[in-house]
Amino acid sequence: MNNYKTILAFDLDGTLLDSADDLIDTLNILLKENNIPCMQRSDVNDLVGNGALSMIKKAFKINGINHKDISWKPLKEKFLKIYEQNCLNKSKLFPYTTTVLEKLKSENYELIIVSNKPEFFVKKILNHFKLEKFFSAISGGDTFDYRKPSPIHLYETIKLTNIKDYNCIFIGDSINDALCAKRSGSKLILLKHGYSYENINDMNADIILEDLKKIPQIISNFKF
Repeated sequence: MNNYKTILAFDLDGTLLDSADDLIDTLNILLKENNIPCMQRSDVNDLVGNGALSMIKKAFKINGINHKDISWKPLKEKFLKIYEQNCLNKSKLFPYTTTVLEKLKSENYELIIVSNKPEFFVKKILNHFKLEKFFSAISGGDTFDYRKPSPIHLYETIKLTNIKDYNCIFIGDSINDALCAKRSGSKLILLKHGYSYENINDMNADIILEDLKKIPQIISNFKF
């Protein structure tokens, strides 16, 4: 096992990136255009985690709109068009993100991103914050035919690294991350600063942390 490479798979939204304000603002522009009451920043945990279409559907449901004849595809396309103009307005990295990634990279861990956000936005955001250099593979919710919580999303992203023998630690903030980690046999670290509607204490994480700061120290003690 000593010859195995340790791969650290990171979620993006709610894990490395505090994107809640831009997501809610984008959603509210769409809702206003459809004469639907806006969502609050405090609603983010109920909305984020499964992509744009899920956000829209949940917002409609919260407002008591359950029409079966709604055409969702144009709403999703409009949301993404709005988000392209707004995704970097207020989004910011969570504390310690850059320093932790630098530390992990210097210690020869292999870093990848496994996000349910469309790949275009994942790469746009990583490039903006100058984080793309830390990751040997990046995937979004539309990169493959599978997405979290399917472990295939993780497996396919790891394949992009060309690493055959590895141990994996998944670092995220939500039930999709937890299920993906557990179904793939990966270790799981969950962060309290994320956007989880469910109680992360019930997700069988190996470690739950307040923030990213202690991750290098924590993973150095993991036993596989």
